[in-house]
Amino acid sequence: MFRSGISRTGTESKSVGTGLRKTTRTLLSAALAVMAGTVLMAPPASAAPSRDRIVKAAADEVGEGACSPGYFNSCGMAWCAEFARWVWNEGGVSDLKGLDGWAQSFKSYGMKNGTYHSRSSGYKPQPGDAIVFDWDHRSGDDHPIDHVAIVISSSSGTVNTIGGNQGDPGRVRRSSYQRSNGDIDGYISPVGVGDGGGGGGGEEKPSVNHSVTGDSFTDLVGRKPDGTIWAYNNNILRDNGVPYSVGREIGHGWNAFDTVLTADVTGDGYTDLVARKPDGTLWLYANDTKNDGLPYSSGRQIGTSWNIFDTIVAADLTGDGFAELVGRKPDGTLWMYANNILRDNGKPYSASREIGHGWNVFDTLIAADVTGDGFAEMVARKADGTLWMYANNILRDNGMPYSSGRQIGNGWNIFDTIIGANVTGDGFADLVGRKADGTILLYSNNILRDNGQPYSTGRQIGTSWNIFDIIM
Repeated sequence: MFRSGISRTGTESKSVGTGLRKTTRTLLSAALAVMAGTVLMAPPASAAPSRDRIVKAAADEVGEGACSPGYFNSCGMAWCAEFARWVWNEGGVSDLKGLDGWAQSFKSYGMKNGTYHSRSSGYKPQPGDAIVFDWDHRSGDDHPIDHVAIVISSSSGTVNTIGGNQGDPGRVRRSSYQRSNGDIDGYISPVGVGDGGGGGGGEEKPSVNHSVTGDSFTDLVGRKPDGTIWAYNNNILRDNGVPYSVGREIGHGWNAFDTVLTADVTGDGYTDLVARKPDGTLWLYANDTKNDGLPYSSGRQIGTSWNIFDTIVAADLTGDGFAELVGRKPDGTLWMYANNILRDNGKPYSASREIGHGWNVFDTLIAADVTGDGFAEMVARKADGTLWMYANNILRDNGMPYSSGRQIGNGWNIFDTIIGANVTGDGFADLVGRKADGTILLYSNNILRDNGQPYSTGRQIGTSWNIFDIIM
């Protein structure tokens, strides 16, 4: 068996697809022997290894599967290690001796060659490194490493990755983790590649992924008319593709607000809440789940006069890891409030500028990273049910992010609520829609697969969500 996925039984599978279990090892021992003897052809001498090449090799495969196109012996096996090994080979790494289809082999490789760095060592992961995970934390486990992926970039608090056999179904997907995550065992640098940190676009570029629990899989929060709010953790990998099976109450008194938004205001990878009262005051509830397990225990006022807007949405428009706010006035003008929380003494939204007009043709606005590039697009629905996407070209178009749109769907007027959320944890925002009868449907983002049409099919993932008057 190739232990490149998950081996434990009946427990959460974190960010990877379920792999083959230890109990099946003997059934595949012959296959492992064949694989161990596989000779990897070294790249031509002129193709010097580099971290940029490794990152590009991984990024070019996002969305692909084990057998289509396949990576060495990946077809039919739990294949995260085969993918990582293939990426290093494509990146020009010539010394792959000792690597095989077991995720454990990457840690062994690093320890043998002096390129292994434990999570607790303080090492900053570099683009092109392998990152290895131990979900079980069990002593006596003869293969403690459960998953391996490729580091794409990192910041002071976050590491962004691309790995094979992730999600359901298992594909090459993007993920993001807090560097303090106890499931991270460490990092392995490939032999023969320097310590430089290029990495295709800058190693400090943060991920826009965030959730209540701080992982790459967006959780949902619902408010009932009695003012209580409830968190539904995203267990899509554990619960057979049904992400929001169980909720728990995390607060009360929230009926004082007419608008509540989820947003990573503080840039730490954990979803905060921004709420507006009818008097126009704006309040920030930072996510304190790291401290006491209750994410939104206290709030503070961060603005006034926000009742000039009929719609407010939150997302990272500028790609810096801090969520901006966008407000629409009844006259159809759109206004962006940059998040200057670090500059302006903890006041994130002190100044605004107009970024568009004519937006009152839409009854719903959703800000979400549809294209997976770290900059939130605007998805808008008209009353006739057509869905439109406005690409975020803020860097290209002199700070105007949403200059042109295109239709990407129809029939969306069957929903009374639509939410943009990275449900599948791959870095591409999915859509969740609620019908009046309380059913919720997930529309996975298949923009790379389906010729630029991200939300072609939906499936039901829950019922009775009409007990909430707000879902975010």
